[in-house]
Amino acid sequence: MPSLPPRKAPATIRRQIVDALRDPGRRFLDANSSSRNHLDRWGLKADGFFADLADGLASELLFLKPKNQAAQPQRYQCVLAYPPGNSYPALDVHVTLSPRGEPPRVMVAVHESDTVHTLPRIPVDP
Repeated sequence: MPSLPPRKAPATIRRQIVDALRDPGRRFLDANSSSRNHLDRWGLKADGFFADLADGLASELLFLKPKNQAAQPQRYQCVLAYPPGNSYPALDVHVTLSPRGEPPRVMVAVHESDTVHTLPRIPVDP
């Protein structure tokens, strides 16, 4: 049975997430993950990464992340594709976004992509 294509996030949610990513008081890295370590290892500054992510989401390539349980809050995902440069190889970053509150604050978790074959990539021009 072929897998279904990923479902896109509603445009209103995507815009709310982009607004939160552009506001330093409404965005943060997931402290319960190794996101900060990944950014440091890849040589990416958090502020620059958040800007790349907000700019990339203009492409409308933000998708619903499948839930493990029905009661779980909806999370969203995308893949940012950084080209090779300086001393770093090309990098595909899987991003999970968890918005909460009104206006939403967004928790961001990152790791090297293992979903590059199931999600379209958003090219980044750093």
